[in-house]
Amino acid sequence: MSLGGQVFGLVALCVTLTASAALVATTLAMPAGEHLRLKVTGALTLAALGSIGLVMIAVRRLLLDPLKLLDQRLNHVIEGRLETGADGLPMPSRDLQRVRETLDRMVERIRTVRDRYEDAQRNLAVRSSTVDRLLDFSQTIQGAGTVAAVFASLCHYLRTELRLAGIVIVSFEADQTPAMQLRASWPETCLRPGADVGVMESAACPCLRQHLPRSFRHDGSPVRCAIDSCLSLGPEHPAYCIPFTAGRGVQVVVHMLLAVEETWTQERKQLAQTYVNSAISALTSLHLLAEAEKQSMTDGLTGLYNRRSLESLLQREVALAERHGHALSLVMIDMDRFKEVNDAYGHAAGDHMLKAFADCVRITLRKTDLAFRYGGDEFVIALPQTPIGQAVQVVHKLRQAFGAVDFSHAIARLEHQPTLSLGIAERSAAQNTLTLAALLTAADQALYEAKASNRNCVKLYQAPKVETPPTKVA
Repeated sequence: MSLGGQVFGLVALCVTLTASAALVATTLAMPAGEHLRLKVTGALTLAALGSIGLVMIAVRRLLLDPLKLLDQRLNHVIEGRLETGADGLPMPSRDLQRVRETLDRMVERIRTVRDRYEDAQRNLAVRSSTVDRLLDFSQTIQGAGTVAAVFASLCHYLRTELRLAGIVIVSFEADQTPAMQLRASWPETCLRPGADVGVMESAACPCLRQHLPRSFRHDGSPVRCAIDSCLSLGPEHPAYCIPFTAGRGVQVVVHMLLAVEETWTQERKQLAQTYVNSAISALTSLHLLAEAEKQSMTDGLTGLYNRRSLESLLQREVALAERHGHALSLVMIDMDRFKEVNDAYGHAAGDHMLKAFADCVRITLRKTDLAFRYGGDEFVIALPQTPIGQAVQVVHKLRQAFGAVDFSHAIARLEHQPTLSLGIAERSAAQNTLTLAALLTAADQALYEAKASNRNCVKLYQAPKVETPPTKVA
């Protein structure tokens, strides 16, 4: 019991005892005839006093206890304990009832604000974690030295952050064979066994065609991405595609699939786009670096490697041939009477011939072969893992392709179809052409023989025979 309640009970007890003592004293002092009247008066007085005590107890029960309860509730609110309460104690007046209702509303409001604050704190923690991972991703791809590493990192972070069921990243480059190439995928079973992304046409992909992100409904929508035909995951998986451009002529599609019960919310789409935007920045930087490196190593007119890059690239091929024991053939090429064409028809005509020859080289050689503009109208071709017999077949195809070029639309009244003179040498210990310098010298000597043989032909390098001095007879 509180101090107020104890004081209140003590006062009520003192009043009752005092009245009873006064009544007893009065009774003893009265004559005997008045005892009956006094008994009646005493009984009424005691009844009145008892009623007063009961009233005081009721007041304490109905007034002080609710106030005490309200005080306890306020203390709980101060301590952070936000209970609203079915205490079962009735309020003795409308004022106290309104006070309790106001207190309940205040507690409910405080609880709502606290819950919102806690939700905000959780969301802030999640967003902070997301930002940290985005920064980590950005640092990872900025440090990546290759395009393949960027695509692999993008695939890893997207599947982790978005909780994907599958992801496929493909690129489309018109000047590549095949034009459509797989860049990254997850999991290993995401693609159907035997599925070939390379046969897919870019026009069949609505994302590439419209160049806009697109969602594909999981309810069997008839319009789907062309990549679906290569996937082991069915159309019941909600899909979202993001297309983007990564350098000149390179288009990329990121095809993402969720678990069947998941949905593509706006927040998920925005997070995916943020990761893709970071990857675009890194890929663009790598593309620009590759373009700058290519320009420093290639001839501006023909697009073939220039003479400055010849030594470094061919030294690498010589080292590989030495390490693996592979054959390496080198071809030196000269355009017959090129100076006469320049003098008679102008440098524009000569440039056209050079570019036409470079086109023939690109359609004839393999991706592993190397072609250089050595200077003027001279060219060098390196054929790794190619013995001299196969090299002869390659250069005959090149001569046929160049001989079939129609120059009439660019060079009027051209009297003769341009021809080529070629010399071939193979890296060989028997012919002492193991070093790059010796191999270049040998191919150049074979070319000189072809030009001396009335041009328009192919000559193979033959090492000079060492004459054995006659044996002296004793």
